[in-house]
Amino acid sequence: MFKKYCRKWNLAITKTQIICVAAGIFLYVLIELTSVLGGRGGASGKELKRAGPGQGETTYEVEISGLDKERSDKKIPVKIPVGERIYSEEEAKKLFETMKPKLEEQMLGENESLLKIRKNLNLKTSLSDYGIKIRWETDNPDLVDSLGKVHNQQAAETGESVILRALVSDGVHEHTYRFPVMVYPPDRSLQEKTEEEFLTWAQKEDQKQQTEDYLRLPNEYDGQLLTYSIEKDSSHRLFPFLGLFMALLLHAKVNSDKQHLAKKREQQLLLDYSEVVSKLVVYIGAGLTLRNSWERIVAGYDAGVKEGKRGVRPVYEEMMKTVSQLSSGVSESRAFGEFGRRCGLQSYLKLSALLEQSQKNGSRQLRQSLELEMISAFEQRKNLAKKLGEEAGTKLLIPLLLMLGVVMAMIVLPAFLSFY
Repeated sequence: MFKKYCRKWNLAITKTQIICVAAGIFLYVLIELTSVLGGRGGASGKELKRAGPGQGETTYEVEISGLDKERSDKKIPVKIPVGERIYSEEEAKKLFETMKPKLEEQMLGENESLLKIRKNLNLKTSLSDYGIKIRWETDNPDLVDSLGKVHNQQAAETGESVILRALVSDGVHEHTYRFPVMVYPPDRSLQEKTEEEFLTWAQKEDQKQQTEDYLRLPNEYDGQLLTYSIEKDSSHRLFPFLGLFMALLLHAKVNSDKQHLAKKREQQLLLDYSEVVSKLVVYIGAGLTLRNSWERIVAGYDAGVKEGKRGVRPVYEEMMKTVSQLSSGVSESRAFGEFGRRCGLQSYLKLSALLEQSQKNGSRQLRQSLELEMISAFEQRKNLAKKLGEEAGTKLLIPLLLMLGVVMAMIVLPAFLSFY
């Protein structure tokens, strides 16, 4: 019947889905039965189960009918706290009787028995399964403290006795256990014992010779001839490696500085390109020849640098070299070509090609070509300025992130410190 209904409504039911639904129903029924049989509400709802000793208070939310005098069938939700169960006198007495062997077994830690203690003890302060708190006391805290730490470096070889007392309580009933233990020095090899004996002897000799400038060690000890050597400080051996490392860092810094200067020079060349082209257009438009325009631009730059009105710019320095070449008799075509190659950028190579071509074909079309190049140069400079602005904005993010980190630390650290 169920399959026909599924086919009618085009439902594709798999075995896995059926198992999931059945598992959900099964878990629901199981929890309901557990809550009823476990006394969560009891068969009549009058019994509320207490938590075991040491498990704390339990709060139940119970719906009660009959509290409202006008409507006796009205259910009123009430939260009822139920304290943990405590042991009766007989239960506590029986628990304390059976607890001592277990407590003795746990406190041994890595030791063989309480009559041969060489390592730290495992002194627990509570047994949560029983709801028991434990407080430890010792009659010799210099040898064994209340935390179970054993200070047996100077203990006698024959052993030293210590009395440990465990005060156990369930909150109502109390009991005290007494554990006598014997503490021995830690296990040492023959070499360790010999070293310790010699060190003890050296300390005594040091006290005897305190008025002397030097502590004189013996040539013979326990029938054995002794020789001494002081380990030298070998930290200076790192200096050659540090020198090599610094040399590598210096080499990397030189390369980095060269790359930085080359990048800075390239940026300055790109920024000045539109200015150079525009000046050439103005001077050539005014009727000056290419060479005279070139020399006029260089002269203006040189005067500005000498008067301190402007800084040194690489493109004008290259133009000054070109003027020197022209003055020494180098042809204009060759001088302008070498100018473009020294600058090394595509835009300057293009400009030098235009100038070389004007020397071969005449200067009729030079101004028109330079005007077109000027438009392109200003567009290029605008794009470069936009790119530099974006890079500057990105660099400003670093201090902003650092400030954000400081603010977050000021907010988060007090919250963490409050837990401690």
